[in-house]
Amino acid sequence: MTYCCIDRFWNVAFHGLLFFCLNSVFALTFNGGDLSLKPNFVFLLTDDQDTRLGQSTSYTDLGSLESMPAVKTLLMEKGVRGLNTMVNTPICCPSRTETFSGRYFHNIGPPHEQGGCMFANTTNAVGPDGLFASLKRNGYNVGVFGKVTNDQSNVLDLAIKLETMTYIDSPVDYNNYMGVTYQRLFPNGTNFVETLNGKAPIFNTPYQTTQIGNRTLRWLTDALTKDTPFFAYIGPHAPHFPATPAPWYETLWKNGSAPMTPNYNFSDPGKPQHIRQNPPLTQDVKCWEDQHFRDRWSSLKSVDEIVEVVHDLLEASGKLNNTYFIYTSDHGYKLGQWRVGTSKQHPYETDIHVPFIIKGPNIPHNQTFSQLSGNVDILPTVLDLAGIDVPSIVDGKSIKQFLFNPHHEDSTWRKNILIEYKSVGTYYNDHSTIWAPETKICATSGPPRGLNPSITKCNEETGVGNGTCFFIDSTLSNNWRLLRIVDPLENLNLAYVEYDPKWQWEGDLQWYELYDLNKDPYQMQNVYSQTSPSLLKQLHDTISSYYKCSGKDCP
Repeated sequence: MTYCCIDRFWNVAFHGLLFFCLNSVFALTFNGGDLSLKPNFVFLLTDDQDTRLGQSTSYTDLGSLESMPAVKTLLMEKGVRGLNTMVNTPICCPSRTETFSGRYFHNIGPPHEQGGCMFANTTNAVGPDGLFASLKRNGYNVGVFGKVTNDQSNVLDLAIKLETMTYIDSPVDYNNYMGVTYQRLFPNGTNFVETLNGKAPIFNTPYQTTQIGNRTLRWLTDALTKDTPFFAYIGPHAPHFPATPAPWYETLWKNGSAPMTPNYNFSDPGKPQHIRQNPPLTQDVKCWEDQHFRDRWSSLKSVDEIVEVVHDLLEASGKLNNTYFIYTSDHGYKLGQWRVGTSKQHPYETDIHVPFIIKGPNIPHNQTFSQLSGNVDILPTVLDLAGIDVPSIVDGKSIKQFLFNPHHEDSTWRKNILIEYKSVGTYYNDHSTIWAPETKICATSGPPRGLNPSITKCNEETGVGNGTCFFIDSTLSNNWRLLRIVDPLENLNLAYVEYDPKWQWEGDLQWYELYDLNKDPYQMQNVYSQTSPSLLKQLHDTISSYYKCSGKDCP
């Protein structure tokens, strides 16, 4: 079968032509009704996508989703969105392993396991109890396109060895938006690494998001002809730094700028040491944050188009009504809040909140649900929707009841959720490369490390605002666990954080934070020292119990 117009669908001028061709093809191919009894799934996981930093000086409910018309029209308006969906670790490798295993960090990392990818044991992501394996074992055609975890080559090789995926067509060098190597796996077991022709790449461009979208369409075109339910995993690297836009969208958001929310460049003595010592952000920092903001939104345009063309393909095939479309991210992002530059890794709303949108069979339109959920809940939810038993080792819970009935009240559902992070290293505001046009846009050649752009050695000072370097992460003072509490009946909206560089959580700990988000949504006033000892003990006991949970014992 020829793939009509696929190699041109990213050219806006030919987009209508693509849809016409797809309709013509599928009018011939899909004339026999339903091809499966179980629902299909399209699961799209972006990288570093926030839901707080939009085109406003206040936090918004959508953040970067504001830049995505297809997601808003085709998914949000026709589906359900979570208002309190969070990740259980706000950094790539642990978060992704949690998503694909349904297990908390303390069960796939320290203290129970010592993993090599940001302390996470990523074998859990592709092992026999993971999402891919559970679906494939129960008859699903599992296609994987894009970034799975940061140790991409190792985890894909393991998936091939364990036979937990049906088909793989994913970038090996996912960090390179113009990378040329792709891991391939076919249902008969044939596998190899494909290298694009640099002068004449398939689909007319090496741009990674375009490649991922087209490779997904190529596989879906075949998968839709089979009497087998499918699970399509799509993992674009956008909008992760350097957030390189497609060449044809480089200036799409040329007038955009990073929002200066009330906590932007805010010096906070209540924060842990590496944050409270940060000096005021300079105009050079702001200049690069603005460029990064523009790049992030421009890079998301190509992701938005994947949503549109995959949706169009499913609609043309007649399979849309039997397909769940799930859209989420591995963590959020911040751009200068509390004087911390381009990063995640912290226990704050910018970092832990992520998009979660689902449409499909029995899902109402244009609704939201407010119950606390985490990315550990994705695996059990997908398996529940597919009618598959959830492995007993899984920590998360199915949220299907809230997807089918967003206004449903369940008094037994969790009112708090555990979020954990162990520092992956000490680094600074210059840790990330940021795509920029060839013309000079900022005074410095890249994001400055500190007040003096040429500084090389940084000391983590003990005062407030007296540092010379802009710290992003710290092995000394950024090892934490968070108890996030949302209880509308008790009018509780709290964030309680404990810090321990030893990761032992015994005795007096290094630092504590407590925020009442009903009064302080920007987390600018740490009220730990003003809180009664009895409440602090209750919070500590609750988080300590949660930290020990495993499987069905987890809240």
